[in-house]
Amino acid sequence: MKAILTTLLILSGMLLHAQDAKNLVITTPDNQTRTLTFEKITAFPEQSLDSLRIYNHAGTYRSTLKGIKGVLLKEVLKNVTLGEESPKVLSEYYLVCIATDGYKVVFSWNELFNTPIGDSVLLVTNIREASGGVQEDELALVSPQDIATGRRYVKQLQTIKLVRIN
Repeated sequence: MKAILTTLLILSGMLLHAQDAKNLVITTPDNQTRTLTFEKITAFPEQSLDSLRIYNHAGTYRSTLKGIKGVLLKEVLKNVTLGEESPKVLSEYYLVCIATDGYKVVFSWNELFNTPIGDSVLLVTNIREASGGVQEDELALVSPQDIATGRRYVKQLQTIKLVRIN
């Protein structure tokens, strides 16, 4: 009986972890957090890409994501209030996108909201299918206009921290 209870506890813990992988936590500089469920994320207007070739920092081909579906990162962030007195201050913000394994990439606020790059940075919502089953978690992040697309390919995206330069 004790072994059965232990097994059930382990399985329920694994299930809870799997559910957490579907959530995205957004943290503001004043340590306010907003958790977006997978369902809330997929309620944003869907974008799609036929394919995206992933290149590492040296320009070497690594893999191809196919049939990508997701939502624009800037759409998800546009309603996050930072309480700034002037839009000029937004130029002092950057985002740190963090995977469950600690991998981090950075975007500036202006890069997302004031350049063509922001019109393509996607929170990928079908990464399991797009990666041919290689990635199991629900969310990833890609920046298709980057030359070395793998540098800001965040597998298992979990957290986005908004930070203001001091």
